[in-house]
Amino acid sequence: MDPTTLFSYERHVDSRALHGRTLLVTLGAYSDAGEAQRLVDDHLLNTLSSRVVGRLDMDQVYDYAGRRPEVTLELDRFADYDRPEILLHEVTDLGGETFFLLTGPEPSFQWERVASALRIVIDQLGIERTLLLQGFPAPVPHTRELPVTRFAGDPESIEVRRTMPGTFRLRAPFTALLTMRLAESGHDVVGLTVHVPQYLHEMAYPDAATALLGAVGEEKGPQVPTGALEAQARVVREAVSAQIDAQPPLQEMVAGLEKRFDKMITAGAGAEVPTAEAIAAEVEQYLASFEEGRAPEEDGSAD
Repeated sequence: MDPTTLFSYERHVDSRALHGRTLLVTLGAYSDAGEAQRLVDDHLLNTLSSRVVGRLDMDQVYDYAGRRPEVTLELDRFADYDRPEILLHEVTDLGGETFFLLTGPEPSFQWERVASALRIVIDQLGIERTLLLQGFPAPVPHTRELPVTRFAGDPESIEVRRTMPGTFRLRAPFTALLTMRLAESGHDVVGLTVHVPQYLHEMAYPDAATALLGAVGEEKGPQVPTGALEAQARVVREAVSAQIDAQPPLQEMVAGLEKRFDKMITAGAGAEVPTAEAIAAEVEQYLASFEEGRAPEEDGSAD
């Protein structure tokens, strides 16, 4: 199927006048740990000048039955249909430079066709570097700077070398395929993945978005403000710390994560470190034992 018919520019936009050096991609995957992608989108679109310049045809690539949009039923009428959209935004950074932001849910169908359509758009816009932003739950403590690991079509193009400690087989997100297809066509593409504490990944965690935007700057991305996000992050961080300080078992869990994290940081590139699966299994086992140990207190029985 023709990929050129999948993406369309807005009617009021002259696509020939659009140009930018960088494309940021925050398309969803199987998770948005800490709501990092949503927070990045909201922050950039609410603090910088922007406009929608194009979109994908969602009826061709989205599984409405599998991921049903929400709608509001007001007594006897429906309203506020939450229409899923993959949108291309033109954004102006703090230095007055134009960049582009691709937002929306992960496409459900026609991945190869979507990747081809986006490659064509990137060629048309003169994009020199594509940065893919995402987060995933990891066994890291909230008391340390969140790691942001990198992957790329060409690893030599990564500015800050921070990779995963080993080789992993995982279920592919669409951005993995997009990375491969863009690299095959000669495009510069780098992925940025923030590690969000497992015990916080289901809540909005602004530290994750701040870490991603910091990594964007390190990877020659646009100049973007982070002050508002940092203020939100301090409030959330204080609330999390207060809850953990009130529960000794949680303090013990965090202390264990801190010890493991510090050991990995100081181990050095040549030292043997545990795999992500091993660390995750250890944390999950600890959490399971914690839940079992807490049950007697909840029902009032003695040990």
